[in-house]
Amino acid sequence: MFIAIRDLAFARGRFALMALVVVLIAFLTTLLSGLSAGLIKNNISGLMQLPYTHVAFEYDDEPSYRATLVDRAMWEGWQQEPGVKALEPLGHTVFNARGAGNEPLELALWGVRSGSFAEPRVSGGQQLGSIGNGVIVSQILADKGVKLGDTIVLDRVMTELIPIVYAPLPVWQEATYGPPGGMPPGEKFPDVVYDYVSVIALQLDASLSDAQIAVLDARHGTVTLPKVDASYKASTGYLEEVRSVSMIQYSLILIAAVVIGAFFAIWTIQRTQEIGLLKALGASNGYLLRDSLGQALLLLGTGTVVGLGAALWLGQFLMKTGRPFMYVPGTVSSAVIALVVAGLVGGALSIRRITSVDPMIALGRER
Repeated sequence: MFIAIRDLAFARGRFALMALVVVLIAFLTTLLSGLSAGLIKNNISGLMQLPYTHVAFEYDDEPSYRATLVDRAMWEGWQQEPGVKALEPLGHTVFNARGAGNEPLELALWGVRSGSFAEPRVSGGQQLGSIGNGVIVSQILADKGVKLGDTIVLDRVMTELIPIVYAPLPVWQEATYGPPGGMPPGEKFPDVVYDYVSVIALQLDASLSDAQIAVLDARHGTVTLPKVDASYKASTGYLEEVRSVSMIQYSLILIAAVVIGAFFAIWTIQRTQEIGLLKALGASNGYLLRDSLGQALLLLGTGTVVGLGAALWLGQFLMKTGRPFMYVPGTVSSAVIALVVAGLVGGALSIRRITSVDPMIALGRER
């Protein structure tokens, strides 16, 4: 590393500019990892919090929470099966609504049975069922100014609700399957309204194999997915968000490889005579390649650490302000390692021309 360190000291301006580029790429890659994790968490936070192992959808090749309809016979049939520890029929609909001040809101309304394992615990107020159309509200809505006692109205059916995330299952069924504008005064919803939900949240015994679950699906006309990852993919926009962010990350890593490779290609050409002189004095190709790769690693490591530190600091600030931001150590580590490896590969492809340098160049010969 003696020659590499001397080069860094001699051409510190050029290396500082190159390090700045690495810092910016590392900063953007890390920041993007946190942003993608935060957006994805916001999209599926309700699913992540539910204590279930599997979700049963209406049978479909591509199940989705927005395009599934499970009837009473399905969930009652599942209830009788061995290996089912517990289950809950769940409703899921996205509504446009109006808040207490007539401000527009878009709400993901979940219908759950009061007292079930799917009902979240509240940090203020009361649990479901204690107030007629009372619901449990997410922290996001509370941060938007929704308070205990406020009333909002779902646009399609004019159902009045205290701001929502989780509602009693019958209220959800009335809001989702009832007629526009609700039932005429004095009339009740027909019983069939209460026979349908969106999905079944299942707590299955770990001994049930995929083949056994497939048999139960065929029996009840459902398709069952495990909670982690598979059931998340059925959430609208989840896969699109993951793919879009991944594409940007891959592009940044590719840019890093190209930029680092171009820099060291030019740097190697500029040092051709010095390299020839070193080879004439007895330096081997292996020594020179290790020295140059060490130089690239030092540049990449320093720039990546600085960029990572800056992104983590900004991420902490964004999280404190309530922005959709979350760092997953494994995801961040993978992105940073991929960045360093890509930079080293780009640098190595450029530095390999060292092996073709003729030491006679150092003695003033023409090529």
